[in-house]
Amino acid sequence: MLKIQIEELEMLVATVNCGNFSKAAEELGVTASVVSRTIKKLENKLNTTLFNRTTRKTQLTQEGQWLFNEASAMIAQGQRVESQLGERTDAPAGRLVVDAATPFSLHAIAPLIAGFNQEYPDVTVIMTSTESNIDLIERKVDIAIRIGHLTDSTLKARKLGETSRQLYASPSYLDKYGLPKSPSDLKQHNCLGFVKPDRLNVWPLQDKNKNAIHIVPKTYADNGETLRQLAIQSCGIACLSRFTVNADVQAGHLRPILESDIQPESIPIYAVFYSDNEVNPRMRCFLDYISEHIFLK
Repeated sequence: MLKIQIEELEMLVATVNCGNFSKAAEELGVTASVVSRTIKKLENKLNTTLFNRTTRKTQLTQEGQWLFNEASAMIAQGQRVESQLGERTDAPAGRLVVDAATPFSLHAIAPLIAGFNQEYPDVTVIMTSTESNIDLIERKVDIAIRIGHLTDSTLKARKLGETSRQLYASPSYLDKYGLPKSPSDLKQHNCLGFVKPDRLNVWPLQDKNKNAIHIVPKTYADNGETLRQLAIQSCGIACLSRFTVNADVQAGHLRPILESDIQPESIPIYAVFYSDNEVNPRMRCFLDYISEHIFLK
């Protein structure tokens, strides 16, 4: 009698969804060799080949495609059963995957987790950080934080608040290069900007013709937390959300500059999620808690 384990099927499904063993291993938090051995073990149990392997790609066989379809349905059904059983209890319980950009995770969510854990000890929060919008279903994410106006109408959303940006530099950088007196002075300074999206390199300033200022960075990074660290290390001037640098300003590590030139802006922040029916208790208690306690000023 075959004894196929759910972990083996999960690795099969992850390998297909991710495209190869290495990406599946990263998704599951194991090594690629573990995934490869598990798939080989599953093939031996079934006495069939599930993947046609080449040096360039891994492709399902006909038998592999059938098993993938069945396994995907089984796993989805198991997740639905687990979720529905959890909803039958009074106290929220189970795993909750929350994804947000690195700065938001560090400065807005992480400070709240200790209090949340104390209030909801049976909920296990799994925090992941992604700098771009993700497919929640594909990545198995329950709640994602989106900064800016929403474009995906298939998502449900709950507004957490608003933020705005300010320019910052370290005192030692300003001592060395001088304090910019007007937006035009930025051309003589080391500006720190984003690799993408390029719209983040449009700073909330105007030139003499009232046009928005699009900076050309001296140094690029793919996330705001790296830009914050570069600014603290005196590498240049960064445009950052205020809530990410409040502690740095209070500690004297960064100084706001060109404050009177900053154009007013209000950037919405949402928690987004897929939900065909009612929001489950885990999601509801997390959304309620962060909405009440989050600080974005």
